[in-house]
Amino acid sequence: MIGDWASTFYALPFGTEYNPVPAMILENYGIYHLLLIKIAFILLLFYVAPIIKVSKGRWELTKHIIESVGILVTVNNLMVVWYGSSLVETLGLV
Repeated sequence: MIGDWASTFYALPFGTEYNPVPAMILENYGIYHLLLIKIAFILLLFYVAPIIKVSKGRWELTKHIIESVGILVTVNNLMVVWYGSSLVETLGLV
């Protein structure tokens, strides 16, 4: 999540945030509020982790989803910085 935020921070001058929720936060409150929300989400995950860990399958699925989304959004942001086109644009999703 921090890699996503850092890459968003550096990619914004080169492109646009396509996810509507972060775009709204960025437009109304700025980049540092987005960081605070990401930190709050991490703290929430620590809070609910004991509940999720009760089921080994649920815990594995949760870890893989968070890892996958983090990697995808970081790659997307880095593509904007390095190539001027995002993964989302390249795949034709926007």
